[in-house]
Amino acid sequence: MDSLTQIVLGAAVGEVVLGKKAGNKAMLFGAIAGTVPDLDVLLSLWYKDDLSEIALHRGYSHALFVHVLLAIPLAWLCFKAYKQKYTFKDWYLLWSLGLTTHAILDAFTTYGTRLFLPFSSTPVGLNNISVIDPAYTLPFMGILIYCLFLKRDNPNRLKWAWRSIYISSAYMLATFGVKGYVHHKFSSSLQAQNLPYSFISTSPTFFNNALWAGMGISDSSIYMGEYSVLESPQPDTIRFVKYARNLQLEKGFEGEALNTLKWFSQGAYLLEKPNDSTLNVYIVKWGRTNYQETEPIKSFVFYQQLQKKGNEVVLHTVRPKMDKQVFKMAFAQLWNRIWVR
Repeated sequence: MDSLTQIVLGAAVGEVVLGKKAGNKAMLFGAIAGTVPDLDVLLSLWYKDDLSEIALHRGYSHALFVHVLLAIPLAWLCFKAYKQKYTFKDWYLLWSLGLTTHAILDAFTTYGTRLFLPFSSTPVGLNNISVIDPAYTLPFMGILIYCLFLKRDNPNRLKWAWRSIYISSAYMLATFGVKGYVHHKFSSSLQAQNLPYSFISTSPTFFNNALWAGMGISDSSIYMGEYSVLESPQPDTIRFVKYARNLQLEKGFEGEALNTLKWFSQGAYLLEKPNDSTLNVYIVKWGRTNYQETEPIKSFVFYQQLQKKGNEVVLHTVRPKMDKQVFKMAFAQLWNRIWVR
């Protein structure tokens, strides 16, 4: 999830583990622990190519096995720095829980987190919450800010810290209920319209848990639509847009870059070939970014482009120009679609 949410979760972990002894320092170190796994983004600055960014993010830095080991030297450093004022066990619990809860929280999103490296490289993505969800983050953060103003020996401080965890966890559990309901809606609509598919993918759209993207995926096509639990009136069936996958276009672009994109997409991708030396790869597991368009290049504003350069195939990520006007239009479209079909 986004960095702010990870900082908040890490701070909550630090508070319940060490807050009674260390006060606000516990929140600070918990927040740092909640941030450390995402420092893998610095590796992309070192490698300076889009392929490495996709391949490295949420890799070993998000592996539970690595976290359990990494927490040992980090705990020892804090134990020594504070002259053994707090036990090594306290510091180890803070660091290990701060690191592992970061990875587990990321696994609830659609991106995919390789929790079980080095034993398995399969990404875990439960697709029940958006990478940015203010309804999860803001109450969580507000309660912890309140805790900062309470003295460390105030019994209400620990109680409210635990309440922040209970409330955020209850919301997280509720998102699984919403996902189950929405998944059934998409499955029923695909079957009612006799649309062929081999598997279904559902995920919330950005910044909310009300509007969901769903798709039925086959070897030849992807049927994609949106459904909001708040839209009125509720539709009997969901409208789907058909996108041809064009998998035959892979020929001539085979290699590490394409294999990485196919692995990362978890099967939810389609292809277009604007010219003989270029292949557009649309990873669509997040759903459409423009609900009004049906052409892939207009429906999915972020996509990857493979280009032949001699005997080499180079990957480039295409990103739209994100100015104030574009953001305003995107949020307006999202807000309107949540309420109206």
